[in-house]
Amino acid sequence: MESIIEGLAQYGPLGLWTASLLWMNWQQRKDQQQAEKDAKEALQFHQEQIAKALLEQRIMIENGLKMVEQKYAEDRILRLQGKE
Repeated sequence: MESIIEGLAQYGPLGLWTASLLWMNWQQRKDQQQAEKDAKEALQFHQEQIAKALLEQRIMIENGLKMVEQKYAEDRILRLQGKE
């Protein structure tokens, strides 16, 4: 990039103006790439957090269903024992 700027400087003000535009464009692309990288990392982090929370909720629901099934089984046994 620096060699291009040095080459354009030979053309006077117009070359320097062109070089400044190229430099600003390069800087903007560099900043944009960093912002995209940061956004991608943030997205990945949040997706992992969501997946983790969903897994925890799934485990809690499964445990809750097992407890309800066990409670109904116990109640059924008690009802059957009461009839006999």
